[in-house]
Amino acid sequence: MMEELVRVRGIGLTAAERLVNAGIKSIEEIAKSKPEELAWIKGIGMISAGQIIQNANELLNLEKGIQKVLNSIKENFAKSCPKCGGDMKEKLIILGPERRLRANQCALCKFYMPI
Repeated sequence: MMEELVRVRGIGLTAAERLVNAGIKSIEEIAKSKPEELAWIKGIGMISAGQIIQNANELLNLEKGIQKVLNSIKENFAKSCPKCGGDMKEKLIILGPERRLRANQCALCKFYMPI
C-alpha cells in the first residue's frame, strides 16, 4: 500500500504511512478526497493536501493515457504481424494434454503472439 502511495508526487514514506494509518490505501482514494479530509493528518496542511490531490489525479490520468496507448498497440498487433505485416488469425495452440494457449498467428510467416 505505501509503495503505491509514494508514487504520488509530494508523498514520502512518512506521509504514506500516516495516510495508511488514517485509512487511505490507494491513489484513487486520495484523488477522490477533499483537502479538508487530508489536512487533519499530521504533516499535511490545506495547501499540501490540495497539491497532493491534484498530483494523484494527474497520475491517474497519465496512467489511463498510457493504458489507452498500450491497448491501441495491442489491437494493431492483433490485426497485423509485427514481424512481416501479414494478417493475424486467432489460433488455439496445444501445449500439452490439458494446456492450451490462445494466440494470434500470422498467415504468412507463422509468427504467433499470445493473446
